Amino acid sequence: MLPVGQNVQFNVTSLDVIHSFWPYQLGVKADANPGVNNVAYTEPQHTGSFTVRCAELCGLWHADMTTTGQVMSVSAFNAWAAATQVQLAALTRILPPYALTYDPNSVKQLGAAFAKAGLTGAGGNYYGSQYPVQP
Repeated sequence: MLPVGQNVQFNVTSLDVIHSFWPYQLGVKADANPGVNNVAYTEPQHTGSFTVRCAELCGLWHADMTTTGQVMSVSAFNAWAAATQVQLAALTRILPPYALTYDPNSVKQLGAAFAKAGLTGAGGNYYGSQYPVQP
């Protein structure tokens, strides 16, 4: 979720291999490298949905690394952010402190928190439970 007409900063990193964060309708792309914080900026100009893809051939499930986002009015974004903060309060307490990069070996609770939040590609691992084999 993003507010229309507002500057947005993305801090992009990876926990496993090199990926590429590409919400192409927003005109921004940033490589996601383990141990590196790549910063990218955009200012959404129109409300509506956008697609995010991985633009780096990153492994077995690369083709499934896609999701959608939504650009909305500032007031709708603020309402969404406030509701989400309340909804996820129990989960945010178990997350490690914010850092520019994360080591998957030292922050195993990230996968568990993502799974509890219902975020796809989590399940305590890097890939969702819909996959029969974890690489």
